[in-house]
Amino acid sequence: MTENFFAISNGQPLNDVTPLVAHHLLVVGQTGSGKTTTTLSLLDQLQHANYTTIILDPTGEYSKLPNSVTYKLGENAYLEASRLSAHQLREALQIQGNQLLNDKLAQAVDALRIQQNLVQSKQPYVKIGVPIATYQKQLARLSDWSRSFAPQNLAAQLIEEFVVPFADERADYSLLGQQYDRQTINHEWNLIATLRQRLASDAFRMLFDPDPHPGLFKTELNFVIKMFLEHRSSHRTLVIDLSALKRYEESQRVVISLLLKNLLTARLQKPNNFPVNIVLDEAHRYLPKDEHQLADNGIFQILREGRKVGLSMTLTTQSPLDLPARLRSQFANLLLHHMTSPEELSSLAIADEVNLSKISKLSTGEALLLLANESQKKIKVNLPKWWDKQA
Repeated sequence: MTENFFAISNGQPLNDVTPLVAHHLLVVGQTGSGKTTTTLSLLDQLQHANYTTIILDPTGEYSKLPNSVTYKLGENAYLEASRLSAHQLREALQIQGNQLLNDKLAQAVDALRIQQNLVQSKQPYVKIGVPIATYQKQLARLSDWSRSFAPQNLAAQLIEEFVVPFADERADYSLLGQQYDRQTINHEWNLIATLRQRLASDAFRMLFDPDPHPGLFKTELNFVIKMFLEHRSSHRTLVIDLSALKRYEESQRVVISLLLKNLLTARLQKPNNFPVNIVLDEAHRYLPKDEHQLADNGIFQILREGRKVGLSMTLTTQSPLDLPARLRSQFANLLLHHMTSPEELSSLAIADEVNLSKISKLSTGEALLLLANESQKKIKVNLPKWWDKQA
């Protein structure tokens, strides 16, 4: 018999928790108010209900969840570098740059794709003396099957992108270049050196898995997610453990956004007849600092477009004020733990329906549940019994 962890204030168990994730669910509450308890208990009951759930876990906190399938970045999973644009690569590697660097990095990626897929070489593409017509024909041969490249060569290839004709009568403008633009290379040298350092870092090797490792099999994260989207899991939960990047919050933000955008694209291309819930703790940490970039973020795109293809999100945050107003407006379901700030309550669309004094008196593990088109309920959440055994 399934154990019930959600109980209404009168003691009656909340037997079916699937309505909580039928729409996007926001779980709010101060530290120690019970957000983790709520999320773990919800996940446990969804698992019993055979509801497909994908957890993006930036801290590794969900490794204790029983019956989960865990793919940990740097151990048994990696991200294919070709999935990222030049701008995303730069962000994932935490490289500050200008438009020139973005353009040259994009050209470097194309050159390395040619080397790996057409030339079958692991060396950088030396562009001095190469006819423009030859290079354009090579670019035209690239397609989806030839997206892979050797990201560890990006810094060396970037130097090859700074080639120019001779500055005198020997100039041949039919070639990609005849000499290195040493002045520009010297001007951008700090960025190139930083890129080389990042590419040699442990974080890079964990993220993109560029090194051969005979006998050790790793799976590409987007492939894992795609399989879970296409085949209903049998009482299992997928955990994508990104804790290897804990020290690199900006890199985590880029990776989470990319995985979610690819997840949405996969569902749009191949809709399925079973719903999927996506869970992310402390979501505000992984949103862009510039709100103008929100529309390009995977979290926002899932919230805005996911429901039409059966994707819902469960996000937790300490304060709704940490989330942009455009994002807060996407939640039809709310679980409100202890809050004392009138500003936080007024930032939610249901402010007129909820009494602040009622929320401020909630004890740890208690919450106010507000579902779309239903009356609010005060609930008590208990940790699953397996949690004590794991602690």
